[in-house]
Amino acid sequence: MSTPRNANDIVAKHLTGAVPNGALDVIGIHDANVVRALPTEIPKVEVRQEYTDVMLELDDGRLLHMEFQTTREPALYRFAAYDVAIAERHRRKVRTVVLYTGDVHEAPSKLDAGSFQYSVENVYLNQLDGDAALEAVKRHLDTGEWTERDRVRLSFAFYMRFERRTRDEAFEDIVDVVRQIPDRDEQNYVAALILGFSARVLTTGQKERLREVLRMTDLLREFEEEFKEKWMQQGVQQGKREIAERMFRDGASISDVVRWTGLSEKEAEEIRRRLN
Repeated sequence: MSTPRNANDIVAKHLTGAVPNGALDVIGIHDANVVRALPTEIPKVEVRQEYTDVMLELDDGRLLHMEFQTTREPALYRFAAYDVAIAERHRRKVRTVVLYTGDVHEAPSKLDAGSFQYSVENVYLNQLDGDAALEAVKRHLDTGEWTERDRVRLSFAFYMRFERRTRDEAFEDIVDVVRQIPDRDEQNYVAALILGFSARVLTTGQKERLREVLRMTDLLREFEEEFKEKWMQQGVQQGKREIAERMFRDGASISDVVRWTGLSEKEAEEIRRRLN
């Protein structure tokens, strides 16, 4: 039985269309012209699977491996192991960028293991000016200059540093800006990307606010279909619990888990409490 693709594969596929022409510049990833997304599943010798966060193909033939970290990575052995497996599978050079989304200001970028040296690029999203990013997007909307760079700014804005707004005020501003996007499909697209990238840090109430903006987009349909597929394949109580665990790790709310797995609120709460 094939393993259903994970939620990050879905986000990555849509990100491919969202960040053409070096649009990742605005979050500090330069010279990265995305061509397409690749599966994040890495086969291992053992009977199990490992997953990276996002993997994209660049126009120069390299692979862009993106990892989201909320805490400081103390060493790089784990990422090095990922990249060796990726390089072996695809026979390509790998460029790894670690996106720090928490209160991290410094982390190792090089590993000297004697017989080999390994390096990553660290991007600290909390060092980016969120106030300036929002003002730039608002200005571009007012003047009709909306570009894919504005899409990236909004998609990652919640992780940025805000000095003129509280974190809650910043979120409300982000939602208001999304509502001002004149094209409804683009509006849905941006809201879905924000939800996909920030699900792990948004509160239940904030996720609901984003869903108010959304119609049922293709992205959300794919999330929903993935969980339905797993439920049909596994179909038993243990399978539902495994699905619930995965959903919670991807930032789903209790109401989402109850709706998509058929578990009771009490069962879902017990699973979430055990994970925390």
